[in-house]
Amino acid sequence: MKKNYMIGNTHFDPVWLWTWDEAMASIRATFRSALDRMKETPEFTYSFATPPVFEWIRNTDPELFEEIRERVKEGRWDLCEAWWLQPDCCSASGESYVRQGLYGQKYLFDTFGVRSECVFNVDSFGHSPQLPQILKKSGVKYYCFVRPEKKYLPLEKDCFLWKGLDGSTVSACRSDDVYSKELEKTLDRSDEKAEQDSMVVFGVTDHGGAPTKKDIAVIESRENAVFSTVKNFFLHQHPGTTVKGELMTGDFGVFADHPATKRYNRIAENALLNAEKALVFAGRKDGRLTGCWQDVLFNQFHDIMGGSCIKEAYEDSRDLYGRAISTADEIMNYAVQSVCRKIDTVGKNPDTVWNLIVWNFNGEAFDGYLESELQWAHEFDWYDKGLALEDETGKRYPCQIIEAKAVIPKFRSRFVTKLDVPPFGYKTYRVIQTNEDDRKVPCGYPTVDNGKYVFVFDEKRGGIAEIRDENGVPIAKELLKPVFREDPGDTWAFNIEKYGRILPGMKLRGTEILESGELRTVIRENYKFRDSVIDLYYTVYAGERYFDLKYVVNSNEKAVVFKLESRVKNGRHRVSVPYGSIERGKTERDVPLGEWLTADGVTYLPDSAFAYNLCGGKLGITVFRNVICGDLRLEELKDYDYDILSRGVTEGKLRVDLEGTTAKNVSAFQNPPHIVIEANHGGTLPPTRSYAGIDSENVAFTVIKDKTDGEGTVLRFVETAGKKTEAKVTFFGNVFPIRMKPYEIRTVLIDGETVKEINLIEQ
Repeated sequence: MKKNYMIGNTHFDPVWLWTWDEAMASIRATFRSALDRMKETPEFTYSFATPPVFEWIRNTDPELFEEIRERVKEGRWDLCEAWWLQPDCCSASGESYVRQGLYGQKYLFDTFGVRSECVFNVDSFGHSPQLPQILKKSGVKYYCFVRPEKKYLPLEKDCFLWKGLDGSTVSACRSDDVYSKELEKTLDRSDEKAEQDSMVVFGVTDHGGAPTKKDIAVIESRENAVFSTVKNFFLHQHPGTTVKGELMTGDFGVFADHPATKRYNRIAENALLNAEKALVFAGRKDGRLTGCWQDVLFNQFHDIMGGSCIKEAYEDSRDLYGRAISTADEIMNYAVQSVCRKIDTVGKNPDTVWNLIVWNFNGEAFDGYLESELQWAHEFDWYDKGLALEDETGKRYPCQIIEAKAVIPKFRSRFVTKLDVPPFGYKTYRVIQTNEDDRKVPCGYPTVDNGKYVFVFDEKRGGIAEIRDENGVPIAKELLKPVFREDPGDTWAFNIEKYGRILPGMKLRGTEILESGELRTVIRENYKFRDSVIDLYYTVYAGERYFDLKYVVNSNEKAVVFKLESRVKNGRHRVSVPYGSIERGKTERDVPLGEWLTADGVTYLPDSAFAYNLCGGKLGITVFRNVICGDLRLEELKDYDYDILSRGVTEGKLRVDLEGTTAKNVSAFQNPPHIVIEANHGGTLPPTRSYAGIDSENVAFTVIKDKTDGEGTVLRFVETAGKKTEAKVTFFGNVFPIRMKPYEIRTVLIDGETVKEINLIEQ
């Protein structure tokens, strides 16, 4: 006989159309009500587990918190969520989803003495294809979701095996029957389905509210309705079908909304990972990073990261990211400067006064351009002429003087130079005053030749019209044209299928050559559109395979989307996803954009754009949407004056790699080296050092951290090319082999001389 497994639950948004403090008051009342229902109905079981929400209760109502703990011991309060909370599953890094499990499972075990085998993630907007592996290696067997709905993802059965990129599987279920206000009718519809059992989630959604007495009475009156936990439901199912890859909704607005929050998240992730590595390199400890990670994980809640909250919620989110980033940067700087003081610098008094100690926290060697700035007065003589750098071998690195952040001539010098730094380590360079005038090189605009490629700019309409290789063969045309398109959508784009037409009125007002030197050329284009102003800065580097585009857009529009559009020939393309990459085809709707996208052999690396579409021979990278904050469009709006997403100044940068991409190029752009300006001194440490590395281009060495509980160092590796790989890992002078399956995520613990494999929750 078909059964309806009844999951008593509150889908609770700690932030959405309200701020967290209002939500905290609401959830206290919700939990009180849920506990009262348990007293009235001994068979009733309630399912909820969100660690930061539990901490709200512990800190405001300790007695209520202890009641919850008692019900967990009895098995009547089901801890159905192994993650820190229900995150956006597309826009964060792969490591963030690892940490969702690590800190979520740690909290449940430390607080309640158990870990969860379930992730109940009903409201997230899409689900990345590496999640099955991450879930499985975090002790999770069962995954529940609602989106994508049937219209976007038809399924043979609601329950299925979800297979990830590496072949890992978890049992998954999409529940269509959630939080109904008319439970009787919902159960009637469920009974009309085929003989497969149903998971029916009952309770109140979004702002709080426990399952009601009325709903419990309805369940008790139905012969085939049973109170259940999420795990118990799965134990009685036999998934017969397999679904592979990403599970993506077509409600695409959230992939692009509020890019500032998504950008803060990326900055925070890198800051935390860098701080963890710096602590290991310096041999230091700092327990504050756990709190930093928890702040970042909270901000990855699907409505916050998805950009669907009210304006005030993003002020709180900004502050939370700020706390995490500031603390992580402090920890990192304390650690690296404790090492810098022990380095035997290349510079010696009185010949030179400054050294650059350049720290690379990536697993790939760095070989690229960096900017830095030095102080002269009042410690030294005022200076505004040329500079050069020199490493310990005597190799000299030319510098190009650029505009300093300060506007006092001769007080400080800012420059750009091309440097090389080993993986997971540092390299020291002495600064040389050449006393020569910085040489200007004619730009040749509208044609810029960097010695490897020729860039032809469109003088009338703006943008790059064509790029040719050294043989004069065109390799790309019409790259990154700025356009505004119609966007009548609500926040989620529930009410539209795609964006509208390109709006007329984009005018190129002027072009200016800002820099023209031996190392790079910078060209600024200024555009006007209605009441908005757009500045595009193109940076072409000497001899490089890539160029950068910085955009500064002051938008005063509404109901529009701003895109940078490029011509493409082939609809098939490859795009990065958290801890992996996949091939996609043409798409009119926006879809998530990770750290890079490759189309027609050209790779686009955004630092502040997170969505794109590709159709009609155009790749459109979405920079921002000017739509109403928190607009769940139920009727047409005429005149309105609501808060508008991304109105005002939006800044970001794109790197365009004309030869595809490598892990080295991605890491150099997304997480560039950190520079310490150091005075001359002796020391016991060499001028150049690499603490760790791996001899494989297709295995990313992503994490070096202290074990969360106990002794030892945790290292994490990800195979990125879909190939079986054998590699050698170097760590503090020790070498050990590692074998990787295609797209495998592997974690090892080093404790003294012992190297052993552990799972993602460090067990």
